[in-house]
Amino acid sequence: MASDDDHRHCKVCGKVCGVGDDTCSPSCRTRRELLLRTRRNYTWAMYAIIGFVVLVFILNYVH
Repeated sequence: MASDDDHRHCKVCGKVCGVGDDTCSPSCRTRRELLLRTRRNYTWAMYAIIGFVVLVFILNYVH
């Protein structure tokens, strides 16, 4: 009987892939890298906006 741990599913499309792989194909790997890069950029933009708002509040409070 096969173990449930002998395969994984692709993080992009859900197809079965190897145990050590997060994606099933180079195209899914490219899409995943693009999604992760976009998510990282949005996260940094959010931090920058929050920092800017905090800075504006601090500068308004000082004056």
